[in-house]
Amino acid sequence: MKGNEMEQVNRLGSLEVVTGSMFSGKSEELIRRLRRAKYAKQKIVVFKHGIDNRYGEDGIFSHGKDSLEAYPVASVEEMDKIMEKNIDAEVIGIDEVQFFGQEVVNFCKKYVEYGKRVIVAGLDMSFRAEPYHPMPELMSISDQVDKLHAICMVCGKPAYASQRLIDGKPAYYDDPLVMVGATENYEARCRRHHIVRYRENKRGKICFIAGTEINVGKKIVEDMYSKEISEKAKYTTIVIKTNISDNAEEKIDKLAELREKVNKSLLKNDFVFIRITGGLLLPIEGNYSVLDFMCEYRKDSEVIIVSKNKKGSLNQILLMVDLIKKVDLNLKKLVYKNSSEEKENKEVIERIKEITKLKYEII
Repeated sequence: MKGNEMEQVNRLGSLEVVTGSMFSGKSEELIRRLRRAKYAKQKIVVFKHGIDNRYGEDGIFSHGKDSLEAYPVASVEEMDKIMEKNIDAEVIGIDEVQFFGQEVVNFCKKYVEYGKRVIVAGLDMSFRAEPYHPMPELMSISDQVDKLHAICMVCGKPAYASQRLIDGKPAYYDDPLVMVGATENYEARCRRHHIVRYRENKRGKICFIAGTEINVGKKIVEDMYSKEISEKAKYTTIVIKTNISDNAEEKIDKLAELREKVNKSLLKNDFVFIRITGGLLLPIEGNYSVLDFMCEYRKDSEVIIVSKNKKGSLNQILLMVDLIKKVDLNLKKLVYKNSSEEKENKEVIERIKEITKLKYEII
């Protein structure tokens, strides 16, 4: 037996999985690995699904337009037929492997057993932010998994999933699973900014109203905004009381009860005003704070900060804005309520706007 034949007999196959959201560099990494194998004089065979013709028919392409020649196929059966004519191939590459369905798992297993190095790239999750089969199965039987991360196109943080957009709006959950597109159809998004819409059980929006101090005028601001809501829109109010209260006899909602109340209100109303009676860091239950609770509703909410329009408010406002921004909540605006105390200079209020990048209103 010749030396290279002996090497082929003794060679162990392997399966490598490159995954992540769209725009994370999966195809680019697949191309890089396949090119290295080619430079090493190894014979490679590369497959792509024929449905993916965004940048060309006969190759795999990164979003940066890097490319490598590939067979466009519609099924695992076609891949097997091509492999029958390339029995001496040492490396097999498959791009957008999620399009090939469950059959591709057995294909990969088979050629790994034949001693081939199999490298696949594909989405780990669908636009619904659910596992995109058969990627979980491939990841579990692989020798190596590399999960790459794109950048959220809204905030610049590491992306979590692929956001499908139809006419510029997030897709509905029941839209078709496969819809190949490029930048005009998809964006990489972080957990906070990834949105899936539902045609049924439409949820309302939360407006958290928080103050820099007690008796600052949150109820007045809530009444003002409720009057601006369309007559056809439904709204309700929930008051968050912490377990540090002036009235020891006052019943405080347990965390589970509060969640249930908010979730039911979101299904029945277009808007839910949540008025916070104490500080954001005060506990609702145990060590679980008001701020922790607000973070549960990042995607459904915005925050209005209410402050008295008085001298010396600058520090309180900046500290509160910084706290809310650090947990990545959606700050809508600042509202200053005029009081009997000496009012803050307009120049200071404008300076706060410049620092916080927030709109403001004086009432």
